[in-house]
Amino acid sequence: MEKVLIVSIEHLENLVRDVQEVKALLKKERLQEDLPELLRTSEVKRILKLKDSSLATLRHNGTLPFIKIAGTVYYKKNDISQLINNNYSGIHEK
Repeated sequence: MEKVLIVSIEHLENLVRDVQEVKALLKKERLQEDLPELLRTSEVKRILKLKDSSLATLRHNGTLPFIKIAGTVYYKKNDISQLINNNYSGIHEK
């Protein structure tokens, strides 16, 4: 025997609204995960302990990719990590 459930229009509308809110939150969260974390020049200089000229050289010779938006230079955090890992010798200096 099939069971029948009677739901008011108000409850159904609330359920639809809740589902739409959850869907919007999931979409927003997924978008944020897709975006790379960007670092400004000052942050990269501090992390890598570099001067302006050294960072500019890495940028200009293509060693370190960058993004320029409205005159501000940004670097992807993943690119900084990759630069560090690619240049790690595995030898500890004393």
